[in-house]
Amino acid sequence: MLKINHIWFDFSDTIAFLKKERHDRLRYETYSLVTGKPANFELATEYEELYRKYNHSNAAVFRSIGQPADFWSEQVNDVDPKELYELSDPEVPKILKTISQSIPISIFSNIELEKILLSLTIDTKWFTNILSAKMVKEPKPALDGFYKMVELSAIPAQQILYIGDDVGKDVQPAKKVGIQAAIIWKESDEADHSFKNFQDILNVLQ
Repeated sequence: MLKINHIWFDFSDTIAFLKKERHDRLRYETYSLVTGKPANFELATEYEELYRKYNHSNAAVFRSIGQPADFWSEQVNDVDPKELYELSDPEVPKILKTISQSIPISIFSNIELEKILLSLTIDTKWFTNILSAKMVKEPKPALDGFYKMVELSAIPAQQILYIGDDVGKDVQPAKKVGIQAAIIWKESDEADHSFKNFQDILNVLQ
């Protein structure tokens, strides 16, 4: 395996888990508002079909119906972060800080994160870059942001490790641009690394 000189993280369901009921309500109510359709079971079913089509990316769903790349991010940031997110592991802040003391770490998400990270006691200073949807033309799983990651890292793509929770939205696009890809909380033959928990990420530093 090639040496890793920069680690990039996905956010949702990687660093923090979504509080599903509240998050789903936001997704469906926002979709109802944009489309003018009633917020009912049929609308939820329609939305979930789009969500699957666009590789589990809410930002890409709203982009597909004509909204700006950062539209979903704006909806999320209008809600108290503690209503929507909780740390995926209580040790996440400690582990991120430890990794950042060894090699650069950055984060790439389809949402704006500064306020959310602070609410989770994660110091934004630990990250070399915080890349969001408004900084790229198209949100994940489009390749725009992954190419931007390589540009911002200023090292060859193969020396970058990107860690996410989804094969279609995270692993596959990362590998398409030559970045090493890892999946967390599960295993995948498509990933270069599979981490059962956040602590396992420290093993790549050894």
